[in-house]
Amino acid sequence: MALQRSGKTLAIIAVALAGTIAYAVPEYLAGRMVKTGALCEGPGQDGKICRFIGGPIEMAGTPVFVEKFAHAFLPTTRKIEFVDGFGRTWTAPPKTLTDGASIPVILEPIMGDRQSREYLEAAALHDAYCGVGNEGLETYQTVHWEDVHRMFYEALLVGGTPPLKAKMMFAAVYLGGPRWDDPERSLKDVDEEALKREAKWCFQWIADTNPSAEEIVAWMTRREAALKAGENTKPVYPMPSNI
Repeated sequence: MALQRSGKTLAIIAVALAGTIAYAVPEYLAGRMVKTGALCEGPGQDGKICRFIGGPIEMAGTPVFVEKFAHAFLPTTRKIEFVDGFGRTWTAPPKTLTDGASIPVILEPIMGDRQSREYLEAAALHDAYCGVGNEGLETYQTVHWEDVHRMFYEALLVGGTPPLKAKMMFAAVYLGGPRWDDPERSLKDVDEEALKREAKWCFQWIADTNPSAEEIVAWMTRREAALKAGENTKPVYPMPSNI
């Protein structure tokens, strides 16, 4: 999953996850880790199962190298679809370029291989809507950025990513990923060190409290103004109920 803001996103994941993922999954959550599917989390879809259609994903063809990325991207060979918690169907067309989840090598023992199956389909779907090299796809940036990042989170769960890890990856994408056609909420000018600190605090909060996806979004939204002003400070736990 190659993010347009990949340099900052990789730094966020490398610095913050290294201090939380390694020890943050409590025993009581271990038995709840999703392997093959996930209950939809969207409103009105209670009891429905989010699902992939058309998998498993396959990649083949000539490797493609994209500027500023050292590793190769490969095109997918078939259409992959995903039904999310809102009942919406998402599509990664054939020839979607993907590199798998953008994971620094140092974190692979913790998070798995860059092209681990638990990430790969979710990453390809995310790339179809906002990944570098996919600007020519009919799906590219056709849906609001928040919806695309939320879809990625649910697709991670269905792919078998443990819930806490999926929530941290969702937070990283929400914080460091592209926010197209939304200049009022752009974070592109925020200092990189401030983003790293915010991610670390958010990841620790996720590890400590296991919040819902909506609570993670509320955290980010609530703290954006301070980030832009360079005034974000470590939050006090527990977070207020109205975040």
